[in-house]
Amino acid sequence: MAEAGGFEPPWGKPRMVFETSPLNRSGTPPLDCPSFRDILIIPAHQMINNNILKKILWPSCYVVLLAAAIFGLIGERPKEIGQKISWDGFKTVPPAGEVQAAAVALEVPPNYLGSVTVDVEKDMTLAYVNKTFALPASYVPPNLKQITGFSTYGNQLLRADVLPYLDKLFAAAKGAGFNLAIASAYRSYAYQVETFYFWVEQFDYQTALQGSARPGHSEHQLGTTVDISLESLKFETFSSSAAAPWVAKNASKYGFVVSYPPGKEQITGYISEPWHIRWVGVDLATKLYKRGITLEEYFREKNTWQSS
Repeated sequence: MAEAGGFEPPWGKPRMVFETSPLNRSGTPPLDCPSFRDILIIPAHQMINNNILKKILWPSCYVVLLAAAIFGLIGERPKEIGQKISWDGFKTVPPAGEVQAAAVALEVPPNYLGSVTVDVEKDMTLAYVNKTFALPASYVPPNLKQITGFSTYGNQLLRADVLPYLDKLFAAAKGAGFNLAIASAYRSYAYQVETFYFWVEQFDYQTALQGSARPGHSEHQLGTTVDISLESLKFETFSSSAAAPWVAKNASKYGFVVSYPPGKEQITGYISEPWHIRWVGVDLATKLYKRGITLEEYFREKNTWQSS
């Protein structure tokens, strides 16, 4: 999952499952939860008014779409979706046995229950986003720009004012012998819906919570967060490579923090994700690194849920 989240999102497959409360799912989306079904499927269906078309063409379309999905003709899925890799990698598939049991047993602090939508203020660089506090479904960060200049997994977007810092981080990493790449950056609310409930359906709600953010609760929606990998895009090798500790040590020099570092699982509520970095500005990132605390701990000290 990586959204927070450590499970990398699937591509090209809508999911018709929605959260009606922190621990319940439903086939009927809540009013404030747009879905791919609402965006793509229902409008197309409503356009078909002829009874013959409804009875013949529409079912045929579903058959064609299903066949295409089965044979991989629609969209493109990350290779790691079908790979049984260990959780010290990109965390795309939960492990079996005692490792998975340990992850599911990770206690979620009481203050993580429920959901509170934060106010949209200023540029939202320091918006408090975690398992309790969420961004509005309608929120889209300003000045999103496509990431260019180094390897990305598909087209990835980031806030334009953050890109220069990312460029400097990647240049420094290259100088240290690490060719980094972007696995994931900005994620819309609708994309988070698809991502999170894919993993809920694949495994279970509790397991999904350990490495994937509920819709609106992902830092990726801020447009200041990226999941990084080695340029080879072999996600499973990043955590065990020398690049991971290098990023942890040097990211703050360019304004980034590792949101979910090793040893802080009970604080963040997420499994360790050394690839997940968020830009908060050089001053704050440096202070947090020197103190050895996470952004989550910083927000708790401030006792705030507003952006700054």
